[in-house]
Amino acid sequence: MPKEKQNSLSDEEKNKLLLILEKQGKTKWFKRWKKHMAFPNNMNPLSKEKNEQEKVLRFLLLRALINQQAKFEKVREMSIKISEEFTDVLLFEPHRIPESELFKVFKNVAGEKGSLLYRVGALGGIKPISLFAYRFKAYEGFIKWLNESNQFFFDLIISQLKNKKAFNLFEFLNTHPILEAGWVGNDPKACRMFVNWVVFLLNEIWKQEISKMEDTLMIVDGHVAKVFCRSGLLEEVLYEKSRPYIIQASKMRLQIERIVSESGRIPFYVDNGAFYLFEDDFCTDLNPDCQNCPINKICKKYTKWTAYQKWME
Repeated sequence: MPKEKQNSLSDEEKNKLLLILEKQGKTKWFKRWKKHMAFPNNMNPLSKEKNEQEKVLRFLLLRALINQQAKFEKVREMSIKISEEFTDVLLFEPHRIPESELFKVFKNVAGEKGSLLYRVGALGGIKPISLFAYRFKAYEGFIKWLNESNQFFFDLIISQLKNKKAFNLFEFLNTHPILEAGWVGNDPKACRMFVNWVVFLLNEIWKQEISKMEDTLMIVDGHVAKVFCRSGLLEEVLYEKSRPYIIQASKMRLQIERIVSESGRIPFYVDNGAFYLFEDDFCTDLNPDCQNCPINKICKKYTKWTAYQKWME
């Protein structure tokens, strides 16, 4: 794995920068969380009723599964359309949904070939509708397993989190014999995202302190890792051999998690704070707006590192 050493920030600078990311991430997340989770109009994530919370958790699981390798705007639209079309059947008896009706909704949102949702060129010849189908099947099988074992998803989640860290829930979901067929990779970002959403809802919205926000996970997509590389939070950068300036985010996740953990900051909010620098058009792959960026005074500005696009001189 190609790597490059670079001058990093001082420990004091790292702590200051991580605090900024945490504050930015928390503030903006509280304004955007409903939009990011993409709740349909027939669902109330603020409800303290267990049955409604059960619906929310089941919906978010499907939302996370279909999110992988997808364009996030279209994932949100797809999640809402499917939920509003099939309502509680989707959440409790998804096996009853005719495939023809499911695929009709898929094509209405994702286009005839599905390329509006999934990036066709990056799928190695796999059809987008096939990706969607096997992920939905994993969800469908998991809900069937819950029903047959007479379990609430809510109770199962609590049992995994109680007196333990969020990573226990991640391990359970990631290695579940049915669900594992729906995740991408050995350490799927989508599963980490779902676990963080659950811990957030339990703590901040439903006021059930089962697992602390400090125990959340770093998702670390390419844009988050890019901020850590460009800013100087990382001393060593791993990048792709064939494309020298494109970073290997997943290979640096452990190092990033260690830095955040040692700082005492909340991983989920730091991760969000770094991602929002991209989403708000500051730390873009090309032509970043360093002058107006919230971390401008601390960042080392190693802007050659990019998340997905090849650097252009």
